[in-house]
Amino acid sequence: MVHIKKVEIFGFKSFGFKNTTVQFEPGLVSISGPNGSGKSNILDAIQFAMGENKPKTLRVDKLRSLIHDIEGNRRGPKMTRSSVHFDNSDRKIPVDSDLVEITREMNEHGESIYYLNKKKTTRGQVLDLLDMANAGLGQLNAIQQGTVTRISEFTSEEKRQTIEDLIGLSYFDEKKTEALKQLDDADRRFEIATAKMGEIKKRIDELEEERNQKLRHDFLENELNRYNAMAAANEMKAVLSQKTLKKSTLDTMTTEITEFDGQRTILKTEIDVLESEKSKLMTKANNYNQEKASLDAEISSAMEQYETDNSAISVSKKRTEQLDNRNPEIKTELEEIKNSVSGVNVQILKIKESIKGTNLKKNKINNDVVIVDSEYKKILTEQSDVAAKKSEIDKKIKTLTSQLNDTELKFSKAQQEKEHSKDKINRNSRKFDEIEQGIVNLSASKSKFESMMERDELTITELKSGIIKLQTKKSKINNDMEEWRSILEKSTKSAITAKSKIKTVKGLMHEDYTVAKLKEDADKLGIEGLVYEMISWDKQYERSVLAVSSDWIKAIVVKDFATLIGIAEAARSKNLPKLKIIPLDTIPKFKLTLPKKSGVIGVLSDYVTCDPAYSTLKTFLFGNIVLTENRESAYNVSQLGYKAVSMDGEYFAAKGGTVVIDINSKISKLTKLISMSSDIDGLFQSISLIKNYLLQKKHSLKKLEDSIESHKENLSILEKSLSSTNENYSNLKSSIASKMNLKGQLTQRNSELTSRNTHIESKIITNESHIESLNERIFIVEKNYASGEQDRIASELSRINTKKAEVDKLFTTIMNEYRDKSSQLTILETQVSQAKSQSNRLYEEEHSLNLERQELKTKIQELEKQKEPKNEILVKLREKEQNLIATSGSSIGELKEYDDKLKILSEKKTEITKQITTLERQSDSLNHGLHDLKENEFKLKQIISAFRFDKDMESFDVKPIIHGLGIELASLNALNAKAPQLYLEVSYGYRSMSTRKNSLEEEKNAIIKFLDDVDRNKRQTFLDAFDTIDKEIRLIFNKMTDGNAWLELQNEDDIFDSGISYLIQFPNKPKRESTSISGGEKTLAAVVFVLALQKLKPSPFYLFDEIDAHLDAPNSEKLAKILEERSKDSQFILVSLKESVIQKAKLIYGVFPKNGVSHVVAYKDKRMPSVRTS
Repeated sequence: MVHIKKVEIFGFKSFGFKNTTVQFEPGLVSISGPNGSGKSNILDAIQFAMGENKPKTLRVDKLRSLIHDIEGNRRGPKMTRSSVHFDNSDRKIPVDSDLVEITREMNEHGESIYYLNKKKTTRGQVLDLLDMANAGLGQLNAIQQGTVTRISEFTSEEKRQTIEDLIGLSYFDEKKTEALKQLDDADRRFEIATAKMGEIKKRIDELEEERNQKLRHDFLENELNRYNAMAAANEMKAVLSQKTLKKSTLDTMTTEITEFDGQRTILKTEIDVLESEKSKLMTKANNYNQEKASLDAEISSAMEQYETDNSAISVSKKRTEQLDNRNPEIKTELEEIKNSVSGVNVQILKIKESIKGTNLKKNKINNDVVIVDSEYKKILTEQSDVAAKKSEIDKKIKTLTSQLNDTELKFSKAQQEKEHSKDKINRNSRKFDEIEQGIVNLSASKSKFESMMERDELTITELKSGIIKLQTKKSKINNDMEEWRSILEKSTKSAITAKSKIKTVKGLMHEDYTVAKLKEDADKLGIEGLVYEMISWDKQYERSVLAVSSDWIKAIVVKDFATLIGIAEAARSKNLPKLKIIPLDTIPKFKLTLPKKSGVIGVLSDYVTCDPAYSTLKTFLFGNIVLTENRESAYNVSQLGYKAVSMDGEYFAAKGGTVVIDINSKISKLTKLISMSSDIDGLFQSISLIKNYLLQKKHSLKKLEDSIESHKENLSILEKSLSSTNENYSNLKSSIASKMNLKGQLTQRNSELTSRNTHIESKIITNESHIESLNERIFIVEKNYASGEQDRIASELSRINTKKAEVDKLFTTIMNEYRDKSSQLTILETQVSQAKSQSNRLYEEEHSLNLERQELKTKIQELEKQKEPKNEILVKLREKEQNLIATSGSSIGELKEYDDKLKILSEKKTEITKQITTLERQSDSLNHGLHDLKENEFKLKQIISAFRFDKDMESFDVKPIIHGLGIELASLNALNAKAPQLYLEVSYGYRSMSTRKNSLEEEKNAIIKFLDDVDRNKRQTFLDAFDTIDKEIRLIFNKMTDGNAWLELQNEDDIFDSGISYLIQFPNKPKRESTSISGGEKTLAAVVFVLALQKLKPSPFYLFDEIDAHLDAPNSEKLAKILEERSKDSQFILVSLKESVIQKAKLIYGVFPKNGVSHVVAYKDKRMPSVRTS
């Protein structure tokens, strides 16, 4: 069991600056001693070490006051230290040690340092460790002097709040507050989601219109680009011609530039030879200049040295004159100081005699002051005692008056609240009747709307189904026409040139790129996969399968037709080539009946495997194909009207010719058409047939579009009607739900208000009783107070104050006189000291000046000797300079001749350079032109290659077609380029938001359930704690008094907004509230309440400071028995003066004061004292 083994105290409160050690044992420990001895300071030292920071709890005005004799004159650092040693053998404190030592040191500035087992730590870490062992300091395990009295005056609400704090109900309040915030946030997000869904629905309608315009624009733009590519092929020929001409001109200019550059090189060589010869002449002139500069530098250096010596001699002579003048001045100053000191010494002797007389007077007055102060302190002590008593009574009256005012205010509020609740109940009842009638009316309207909506939805479903069928048919015709238009165009080009036919076929082979671009967004677009990814076959059937499915092997598979339309729009928006798409929901179910012919193996679809979910895919591709053993069998079956394919991949259409499939390439309809035509004439006949076919399809398409438009108009009218009905229906449902919710709220609110009124009436009765009790107590307290003693003390204090003022005045006069004379003496002594110091300084100065004069004389002589050789050197350098000037000279004429020749050659070189620059400029212009032509050529190639055209292809004038397409394209202005993509994204987002809305609703319901759980758990936790404390109070009170005591909730319906009544019934007496009994009984009831609370949350140790002070002997003895019994489970360290407590203690300490310092004595056998510490 964790318990305190030892406390070490140094410099703490009444304990001096010497280590005091107090050993403890488990069980009940008693500390006793006279008032003011410092016994409670041991408990304060324990709390201080364990991190207590409130000065009031430690019974001081500020923390630095805890240091012993903080205002005294002790030398050395002023600090306090307290160490608590815990037995931790059971490891309840999470430190791996049998002994845990917590130390706290504090300096005179109130700054603390904590140590855990001699290592620095922080207060937070100390508190956390103790809390883990339930050993932290709280209001229940450290009960101070006066705490019991405060607890005895607790109101019913304060009792409830104490229990709540002890069991930590704030945890539930924090969880509830956080949950309410989350609920508000969820409500807000739900409303936002609902509003956004309405806005998005409107946006979807707008985007659908914009998408249709964009798709038409993209088609026109693609056609315009194709015809521009044809125009680019014509332009390419002109660009290549200009490029050839410019290259020829550029080559001629380059040759001329090379010739001129050779001439310029020859001239440059001649110029370099002349420059070299001229340089030699210049070198001779430069040698003279260098020699002259060197000589000038030597002369300058010699002059500088000579002048330096001259200057030093002059300065030294001037300083010597200054020294000769200063010596007589020093002698005069010394004589004046000597005369001054003699006069000051005479004055000092007179002042010292006068100070002796003043000292005698001062000592006499000091004795009088001590006598008066003693009388003054005595009367102040008496006054303090009386004032304390009066203050206590005034404080009690003030507390009672405050309680009375509060109770009267509560009484008044309760009456007002009761009237207010009645008014609310009446208003709510009237409103309830109105809401019920409104719900009946709205429910009738709801039935009508439901019937209307059902009819509209059925009609809309039929129209949508019809539109989908028509659009499917239209899409099929469009796709068919688009393919045949492409075939027609390519066939026409093929008739012009066989080479063009081959390239045209190649131009159609781009589905791989299309599929790759779309598969990037497969999940978003609803792509199930590609055909070749979703089917498989055995190796022996590979040629047969590929022969039949070569056109479809890389087709995209989707679930339904709506997804197909979305993908097609996405492909167009990205300018992707055409692709094949298979919608699974449009594939009809059928079963092929096999012909009874030899060589027939079976239906090809039976030899292809795939996921069962996609079984219709293999039916679409292979369900109408008969698989045969050889070519002959396949041909015979095809003549019966079946499509057949041999094991070698020879495919025969029904009653058609043979088509041999190369499985390593893709054969389009155009390839089949060309292979079936034996010559160009046959191809032209086919083209004529295709044109007629296209005209028929165009007519059919117009009829379909008219029918679709009619269906759409009807659908739009119905959808708007349904939307309006839906909106009205939603508003109606919201109104009904709102009214039903309001009806429920009103019912609940009326029930709460009725319950509240019952509680308020109980409050009113309680407050009336409390007001009467408080008035009676205030009257008794005021009656028992008398103020005669205070008047006597005031009179005596006035007399002493007068006497003290007279003595203080005389003392002040004498002290002023003493300070004046002392000040004069100090000034004179300072003057003498300064004069002596000045004399010494002058003597030192005189000696220093004599030494300096001698040094200067020697220095002047040395400088004169140094100056003579420097002067001789300077004369010789001047002569050398004159000789150099006389022998210098150069030929200026020769240099001029070289300059003239160089000028002529340079002019020739400049002329040639100009011609080269002109040619280079022209060459640059040609290069720029060639660069522009190459760029234009590159751009034209890109345009041509984009459509697989050749620059040499034969073409026609496409400008009229381009002009017509451009006009139609320009008419489609203000387009939303992202409309198709946005339409898909926004539609997908709408579905996601619908899911999100549902999840938000679930989130709200979960939070509401969580709030209910929190309230229920909080209530149950409180009631469990209440029952435990009530049980302990009954048990302890009965043990101590043979009477009864118990707790009652004042309002069980609203336990957290009511108080707790603490009822007491002593033997043969009526039951009363704990606040309405006598002082001693109150203390007993408060002690029982504290012990019961401690049972709720046990601590390994308790610190009690004279909690039994107001108990009589029998009750003290009973308390001691209870504490002795509880000390088996927890350690109790109790400051007490009661004999019964001391007798029950396992270990007893006595505390006594000596010279203002507390000392501790330990009683080993409870009789014989033995000094443990000092």
